[in-house]
Amino acid sequence: MRIKMLLLVISFAFIAGCSHKNTKDDTAAAAPQKQEKDEKTDQGKVADVEIVGTPARGSKFSKLKAGMTVKEVVAKIGPPDNEWKRPTGKAAIPFYFGDDRWVIQYAYKKEGQLTFSYGGDQTLTGIVVDTAEAAK
Repeated sequence: MRIKMLLLVISFAFIAGCSHKNTKDDTAAAAPQKQEKDEKTDQGKVADVEIVGTPARGSKFSKLKAGMTVKEVVAKIGPPDNEWKRPTGKAAIPFYFGDDRWVIQYAYKKEGQLTFSYGGDQTLTGIVVDTAEAAK
């Protein structure tokens, strides 16, 4: 009887540990150093956009702002040359059901790639400027 109770307590502890969500403070130390841009969106939230490279003045990517949705980006710079969605590392975590398990990526020829969150708001989360690369 005591063994069953001990196994039950251990099981609950394991499940509680697996459902822990990472906060910004948990991942800040392990994240590689990249240029980050913080801006206030219309809703008053602060959006983080990871920017790799510098968009050329007058390019499509120079018109983008933090917190833009997929629809706003397409309306501003046009449809992508290629698009796909892919799982993030969090998709492999058992019992994790957060919106950041998948991302949407857009590729623009002679510009680079854009990454959007896959959750309900689908906001811009990353910009990779690569003018030499064609859209994959």
